[in-house]
Amino acid sequence: MAQRRMFSKKIVETDFFMEMSPTAKLLYFYLNMSADDDGFVGNPKTIKLISGATDDDLKILIAKQFIIPFESGVV
Repeated sequence: MAQRRMFSKKIVETDFFMEMSPTAKLLYFYLNMSADDDGFVGNPKTIKLISGATDDDLKILIAKQFIIPFESGVV
């Protein structure tokens, strides 16, 4: 698995992103850091617990389309 990740300032410095709670933003970064080379995360609930985020934070990321959930639980 690759060890480098890139974040776009075009995303993380927008008002749309900054309007989220600090825990939702932190969850976004943790999910990205845990993603595989194709951008998938197989354990989003674990990452949520590690980051101290809530189910609502995960729902916010989904609603704002920062992450895409799959029926398998992968995001």
